[in-house]
Amino acid sequence: MKKQKYSLTANQRKEMRQRKSGTVKKNVRSENIEESEEFASDTEAVRGNKKFNLWLIPLLIAGVALIAIAIILPFSCNPYMFMDNPVAEIELNTGDVLTFEIYEDTCPIAATNFLFLARNKYFDNTIVFDIQQKWVRFGNFKSMTELVEDDKTYIDSLPGFYDNHKNKMGYRLKADSSSDAKRYGEAGMLVFNYKQSSCQFFISSDENLQSRLNGVDYTPTVVGRYLNDETLEAVKRIAALPFDENSPSTVWKNPNTPVIIKRVRLHNMDRKKWKNFHFEDYMNPEPKGSNSSFSDWFGGVND
Repeated sequence: MKKQKYSLTANQRKEMRQRKSGTVKKNVRSENIEESEEFASDTEAVRGNKKFNLWLIPLLIAGVALIAIAIILPFSCNPYMFMDNPVAEIELNTGDVLTFEIYEDTCPIAATNFLFLARNKYFDNTIVFDIQQKWVRFGNFKSMTELVEDDKTYIDSLPGFYDNHKNKMGYRLKADSSSDAKRYGEAGMLVFNYKQSSCQFFISSDENLQSRLNGVDYTPTVVGRYLNDETLEAVKRIAALPFDENSPSTVWKNPNTPVIIKRVRLHNMDRKKWKNFHFEDYMNPEPKGSNSSFSDWFGGVND
């Protein structure tokens, strides 16, 4: 065989092979280093994202909690905040709370009268002085021998009346004309006898309140309606209590066990209306006109 001839010596060829081999190893090493750096960078990014997520979760929880508090807190303070009309909660010594929607929108005369009295604590520490099969009645009396109207200190300080009335609580009002005002025949209605007394109120415990009035000179008009079954059940239970056969009045049936109104809480009051409210100005906006809500003033005016 003919021997191959090389232009380079054996040592030169060996050196060239080593350089080629070294260059390849260097390139492979460089690629490995670049891949390692990229992996390290990705690892740091993942770690950074995890740290961010760990901070984000409690922030989201805190945000949701604040939103929930902003929604729940006002509602817990006033559970009737989404209702249009005022709500009255009548707290009794029996532990019952009688809750009524007051029809200020459709029965403004009757509703304003009740709200005015309750707002000025007229009913506080007064008694349920009459229980019948179809109603309970309250207002006017601290006991069967003590009228609220006998408390001259209270009456004289009561805002909303002019000084020319000898008997500030002797007013009589006209009835509201809406269909709601005539719903006194329904169970659970808060009504008052507008021609006889503007400070005594009935709560009907059953249907057909008017039929129970037996043709007596009662002229009921609606103030509001019960809001929950607990209220109606409590009214029925009070109306069925044993009563005093020797009551001072031959007409009223006083419960043997006193039922006392501790206080009346009001919610959803129209702040604009009740700020600097004057009862007589509201009920009698035109003293010489025909728009007065007063029908009479028992006890005299300017006398």
